[in-house]
Amino acid sequence: MWQPDVLVVGGGPAGVAAAVELAGMGLSVLLAEQRDRLGGAIHRAYAGAGASPVKRNPHHQRRWQGLLDQLPQVGDRLTLQFQSVFLGVERDGRYLFDDRVAGHVRSVRPKAVVMAVGGVERVLPVPGWELPGVTTAGGMQVQLKETGEVPRGLILVAGSGPLPLALAAQLAAAGNPPLAVLERGQPFRAALAQPGAAFNGLRSWPQLAEALGYVQQLLQSGVPYRTGCAVTAIEALPHGLRVAVVDHHGRDRVHEVAHLALHDGLDANQTGLPSPSQSGLPVVWAGDCREVLGADAAIYDGRQAAQRVAQALGHLCGMVSFDGQLQAARRTQAALRTLYHTPAPTLTPETVVCRCEGLRATSFAALQGAASPHEMRVVGRFAMGTCQGRFCARAIQEFAAETGVPFELGALHGSVPRWPLRPVSVAALAAYTET
Repeated sequence: MWQPDVLVVGGGPAGVAAAVELAGMGLSVLLAEQRDRLGGAIHRAYAGAGASPVKRNPHHQRRWQGLLDQLPQVGDRLTLQFQSVFLGVERDGRYLFDDRVAGHVRSVRPKAVVMAVGGVERVLPVPGWELPGVTTAGGMQVQLKETGEVPRGLILVAGSGPLPLALAAQLAAAGNPPLAVLERGQPFRAALAQPGAAFNGLRSWPQLAEALGYVQQLLQSGVPYRTGCAVTAIEALPHGLRVAVVDHHGRDRVHEVAHLALHDGLDANQTGLPSPSQSGLPVVWAGDCREVLGADAAIYDGRQAAQRVAQALGHLCGMVSFDGQLQAARRTQAALRTLYHTPAPTLTPETVVCRCEGLRATSFAALQGAASPHEMRVVGRFAMGTCQGRFCARAIQEFAAETGVPFELGALHGSVPRWPLRPVSVAALAAYTET
């Protein structure tokens, strides 16, 4: 069994920042990452040889490289454990991981923990979103970064928020510009109606420069950016998809494409995360799993989490406040939510709500007698699939509100989340030993 001073779960900006800060204080740190390299989603490493062929934001790359340059400086106080998937926590304070290199489950008993598992992409259900060829914008972006290969055939990017714009620009720069970017909201009209939000959204120069770079790439590639356009239905074709779209004037349009990338924002990924009450250890959440504030803020949040952990362990360290940077990021994110706000699409009875289990809106209607989230899960199997509610829980919460059933996302897995939080093989469980 590993017994470091601090366990850090997640190798993205927040996790690496926290680990470097803690190791720099002289504490022994184990950083567990489920991938084979550090980076998280935003800095997903290219799996091929040489430099990545995918265009990346220079500002984020400089900040990330600055973190990586600090790793050798902390020496053996920091241990990196790759391909280790966090499974959950036993009541006695053992943190369990699926070590996919060794092929068995291992445990860690730290003195303190930093959870930095990032955010989760939100996609609102529309008829046909479960079909092959439909993916999330974040998923397509990660695939592009890791493989360096652009999906073949016509691509349509749709949804809401800044990420579809970024993905479209990267696809265009990589050689396959999307057919169009369809923004469900109307950010330009919202900016005129709420100039305060527009000002707050544009006052961060790095983010403004990033957005202008994406716009320039789309203009050069001739990719139209249409606002007030929503996907209403998706149908399978022999060699692709038929995507029905309606604009804010009520005009219908149909696109035939090979791939559709959907995105409706990011949420904090808190599914099954431990709290201090579970094991009596100092547990701090950092980065997008605590609050979605962006990559730069995740670094500051990771460092702040490290200071809080060190303080909880009674370790002397110089406390530096990052409240100003975090508040600025919070202000920017609030402005973006205002500018991109738009009502959720109306679900038809046959719309798939839970992709993992293939459950439709009509399946929920059959649970009118359910009196608790637990009954909805056990009887209806909502949030029981591989994603454990990461993608469908919000839709279920809205259904539950309509029927008067209290459904708190934080209580979805109970006061003590059961493990495994991720799929794990029976062979890996059977090979578990205390070492």
